[in-house]
Amino acid sequence: MHVKQSGRGLYKMNTVSERTGFSPALLRAWERRHGLLVPERTVGGHRLYTDDDLRVLARVKDLLSAGRAIGEIASMGRDSLLRETVDRTHPDPSELTSELEGWSQALVQSAVRVDQRGASEALDRAFGVLSPEAALESVVFPALVTIGELWAEGRCTISGEHLLSSMIVGRLLRLLEVANPSAASGAKPAICACLPEERHEIGALVTAFNLAKHHYRIVYLGPALPFEDLERTCHILAPEVICLSVSRPSLLATHTPRLNELVRRLPPATRVLLGGRGVKDCDRSLAASGVMILDQDAPMAESLGSALVRKRKKGKK
Repeated sequence: MHVKQSGRGLYKMNTVSERTGFSPALLRAWERRHGLLVPERTVGGHRLYTDDDLRVLARVKDLLSAGRAIGEIASMGRDSLLRETVDRTHPDPSELTSELEGWSQALVQSAVRVDQRGASEALDRAFGVLSPEAALESVVFPALVTIGELWAEGRCTISGEHLLSSMIVGRLLRLLEVANPSAASGAKPAICACLPEERHEIGALVTAFNLAKHHYRIVYLGPALPFEDLERTCHILAPEVICLSVSRPSLLATHTPRLNELVRRLPPATRVLLGGRGVKDCDRSLAASGVMILDQDAPMAESLGSALVRKRKKGKK
């Protein structure tokens, strides 16, 4: 059954683009390829978008922010998306204790069974109901901790852990793509990456996603980035913020001298943030060099916000 258009507002393409953050080229592509938008036309052939078009785009943005792919969203159909625009407020996670535990355990069991479909369904449920931040903090992170414990006990294979990690990485990359300001927005650049030899990139991606919400344009350089390449990129981009991630204290200890050297050569205004499980009890020389350590006991948004308001103290060469 077709959902009748409920709104009579008519908006030019530039207005819709400014309101939604979607480029005119993207709006035209979604209309042509997926039929998501049904704009009216002026006598001269210019598009005029309706209130219903705006509602569809709002729901599309929600789903993209939850890590869903545009092809999957389009397959739901315009009418279904319109129906879903009613009552889309995210609930308080404290009201969903049993559901959160269930979704987290579903992720754990999917990793144990190497069950891609089960993991996808659990992620869809969590991100479909909760905000991305709440889904990560309340469902994904507890599951990853449990999976790490099971792996240490020999009850979860590396295959299962890699399967779930790759699915989470894919979802985080889509979240970052939606949240990241465009190059034309004037947003200041920020580099996010992992220390050399660090292959676990989930922490770096979560940091990048949260940093994008602070209106920085993220340049994500991925896992195991050599310091020489990081320094070369810093000279090209002149980032205001550099966020690095490390998961093991031993790895951080190995690379602390080189990191100190790099940080001391950067401009004083460049903030260098370091996070991940590996920063626990880190060498005090890092702070002396001007590195800001993210609080691992606080939610990412809170820890990152606190670090961004602090000015870097330039260490001595």
